[in-house]
Amino acid sequence: MVYIDKDASASLYEQVYLQLKSGIASGSIPEGTRLPGIRTLSKTLGIARNTVNKAYTQLAVEGYISPRKGSGFLVEGGSDTPFRKMEYSSTSESGGHDNLSQENSEKIEYDFQYGNFPHNCFPSSAWKKHTSAVLRDEDTSCLTQYSNKQGNLSLRQELRTYLHHSRGVCCSEEQIVIGCGLHYSLDILCKLFGNCKKIAMEEPGYYGARELFKNNGFSFYALVADKDGLDLDSLKLADVCAAYITPSHQFPFGSVLSVYKRKKLLKWATESNSFIIEDDYDSEYRYDANPVPSLQSLDSNDRVIYIGTFSKSLSPSLRVNYMVLPKRLLADYHRLFSSYSSPVSWLTQEVLARYLATGGYAQHVRKMCSVYRKCHDVFVQECTEQFGNQVVLHGRGAGLHFLLEFPGGTSIERLINKAEEAGVRVYSVQPFWDCPDISSNNLIFMGYSLLDEKKICDAIRILRRVWIE
Repeated sequence: MVYIDKDASASLYEQVYLQLKSGIASGSIPEGTRLPGIRTLSKTLGIARNTVNKAYTQLAVEGYISPRKGSGFLVEGGSDTPFRKMEYSSTSESGGHDNLSQENSEKIEYDFQYGNFPHNCFPSSAWKKHTSAVLRDEDTSCLTQYSNKQGNLSLRQELRTYLHHSRGVCCSEEQIVIGCGLHYSLDILCKLFGNCKKIAMEEPGYYGARELFKNNGFSFYALVADKDGLDLDSLKLADVCAAYITPSHQFPFGSVLSVYKRKKLLKWATESNSFIIEDDYDSEYRYDANPVPSLQSLDSNDRVIYIGTFSKSLSPSLRVNYMVLPKRLLADYHRLFSSYSSPVSWLTQEVLARYLATGGYAQHVRKMCSVYRKCHDVFVQECTEQFGNQVVLHGRGAGLHFLLEFPGGTSIERLINKAEEAGVRVYSVQPFWDCPDISSNNLIFMGYSLLDEKKICDAIRILRRVWIE
């Protein structure tokens, strides 16, 4: 039995996790025991489902329990039982949702997740055509060789041109490093920063980046973010090597960092001898105006590290992103990573280079932007009609998600549960805070990259019925 002491210094998550871990390790919770469902235990203890979910997730990661389809979570072994390798679904890059928590996935018809796309969004015909062209090329010797650590020269050259035209990024192909995702790029930066192990992070912000820095021994200085953007006044007190930010579309609030604040941030980086990591994760999706120029385009002192991705425009499963390093970091990069090879296949890079060179990629981005502009507009219109002033939308005009704020106050956990019971999945914002206990308690996260216009309308009408009526 788990007991909760709300006056204890340990967090609620720690109390659940430690008591279950101790019981399994001691053998008092035997191997094969089926743990209570997340919803059941949360109701029994009077705590949030996310708290129980987080404890179960950590126990699964460490091999104490495992999720079994149709059976919930089973204990894997006690103190004398060797743990087998676990297979589990962990919190993904796609939107703060943990697949371990899905007890009723088959009942969910409308999923406001973030990051994944319908299969028909991928340009399969063009990809097949360019793949065939690459393989027909007379010189395919690179197929059987290790790749340059920075990636194919052809792709870096095309990216240099594309980024200059689309985002105002000024660089040479020598500054571009092709990677297999944001984590790969940030891991490189952790090595380049050397012994400095403190970084400024948006609070709230993208937890995937936070986890990567934690795994590399970094501590954090919180940059408070809200609907009005970042509070930069406190940065002058921060003793950090870099600031990780999403200036063109703050995650998750969706605000845009003003030009005034951008210049202030660049001045801080120069005066403090620090770097700015600009994560430009979904810059393609701007609906109410032209895309905001990158922070890197304003940098005259070689202080901005620019990171972009193809995950939001093509597919997250391609595992291709890119990083533009300041020239002042290139010598250290070559010294530290001289024996590395590119983690992305030569063929994928070469196909992508041709797709960029022919203008096909830019055309595809315009098409995707048009599709999701309609979804965005339908979401805004339907929310306005169904909820009126009972809900405030944050993140209008860009991206693939919204934050819904309930200014009158409500039980967010209750709303999430009611939506789930009605077949609509919406998400907590707690994972975006480094300290979930101080997160805003009147916000819900909703992405719409998997839903078409009709499904968005239907789902929001269901939400009104179960939330308001």
